[in-house]
Amino acid sequence: MKNLNSRAELVLIRPNGKAIMYHGVRQSAVAVDPPYWLAAMGGYIRDKGIDVALIDAEAAAQTPEETADEVRRLNPKLIGVLTLGGNLTASTWTMPGAGILCRALREAAPDIPVFMWGNHPSALPERTLREEQIDYVVVGEGFDVVERLYHYCAAGNPKRDMIQGLNYLDNDVLCGNGNVSVIHDLSTLPVDGWDLFPSNQRHYRNHMHFAFENMSKRDRYGAILSSLGCPHGCTYCAVRTFSGNTQRVRFKDVHMAITEVDWWVKNRDVYYLRILDECFTADRNFAMEFSKLLKKRGYNLSLWINARIDNVDEEMLITMREAGIKWLGYGIESANDHIRKLSRKNQYDFELTKRIVKLTQSCDQYICGNLMLGLPGETHEDMEYDLKAYRELNVEYPNIYCTMAYPGSNLYDFVLKSNPEWFPDSWAGYAQLSYETQPLPTEHLSSAEILRFRDYAFSAYFKDNDRYFNMIRHKFGEPAVAAVNDMLKGKLKRKLLGD
Repeated sequence: MKNLNSRAELVLIRPNGKAIMYHGVRQSAVAVDPPYWLAAMGGYIRDKGIDVALIDAEAAAQTPEETADEVRRLNPKLIGVLTLGGNLTASTWTMPGAGILCRALREAAPDIPVFMWGNHPSALPERTLREEQIDYVVVGEGFDVVERLYHYCAAGNPKRDMIQGLNYLDNDVLCGNGNVSVIHDLSTLPVDGWDLFPSNQRHYRNHMHFAFENMSKRDRYGAILSSLGCPHGCTYCAVRTFSGNTQRVRFKDVHMAITEVDWWVKNRDVYYLRILDECFTADRNFAMEFSKLLKKRGYNLSLWINARIDNVDEEMLITMREAGIKWLGYGIESANDHIRKLSRKNQYDFELTKRIVKLTQSCDQYICGNLMLGLPGETHEDMEYDLKAYRELNVEYPNIYCTMAYPGSNLYDFVLKSNPEWFPDSWAGYAQLSYETQPLPTEHLSSAEILRFRDYAFSAYFKDNDRYFNMIRHKFGEPAVAAVNDMLKGKLKRKLLGD
């Protein structure tokens, strides 16, 4: 990050909207993820010879006014506001904080053009341009788009309409070539964009459950990416608007991916490392080769990945564990096979889920199991069955969500046609842990019924669950048990439930 008295030609910002996204959540449980996309774009732009400054307002806990004042002093030719989280579908969560920041930027530096970049504005470019105090939307992954937009703003190049992946309003009409811009060669993404941040920065903090092994090391936390895209077409996922409609996954060269790990170990002394891929195990050969190369490094690391129940096996799990990949995030979603079928996740049944959960745990690995309540067609009895089956699985951490029709997903398109009156009043309604959370209703359940059951189910997973706590105590010790109990002391306030 640049000295406040210096200048920059381009400023990229991760806004701070945590107070809205995690209203009422105990701060000890809230993570601060390393801003991978901010560092990657910054490094890419820097390597193109452009003087760039990065501001991580979330990690620095800056107010919008503080961030805007810093930008005004840097006096760039272009400002970019990042609306991406660790998970692409969480982009909509960031919009309330991003919107507040853009208003502050407009007031502090009214003559400097601003663009938004992320999954949400990619899905709704025209609406974003009309609702937010911005000039441009970058559609898709957009690294080359930002470079070309900067040169347009710096030199007044009249060819902005030729930039694929850019939308803007001209005389109140949507203009530009808004086709999704994707990165065809991931080797163009820099390994070392993180050096644009101070080397002594310890603002990042691992998610509580992924740090069960050693809570004192939560701030020794980094993030890498080894692939983009997803081969699956789940109806609730919005990755297509950022990485294109094709279900082709693009991988980095495996040695380059390992070099990213090397950078974090040598320059930031990390212990916990997150691999941000939508599905790290999508290509078995890549996952195996990466793991074998990482094992040879001999690092003392704890990594976590996203994986699929139907594309792991015992040999892969053992090989990944030997490399230090200890946590797997599985999209369990529902124990009801008929519900998963409606969401295009019926490639396997729940019996396979139970077998793979046991196999993973037998390989000395830990599971963050993602459960979605309120999927289309679901009834109260279905949700009760989910909770019962989930407790029987006894995963190391239950990630229990309400179903949302995120902009850019097939589910959003369906709801737009079939139930347009549902949509929340603000983008904060999409944030799972916010005060304004408003889940998608089903044919049988209202939004309030789903939200009430979700909050009940999360607490009920732990209540009187000696089997769970004995497992956590055996695997991680008393500090992890204490962390869970501390988290459970908090109560989320929900507007929809009359709080």
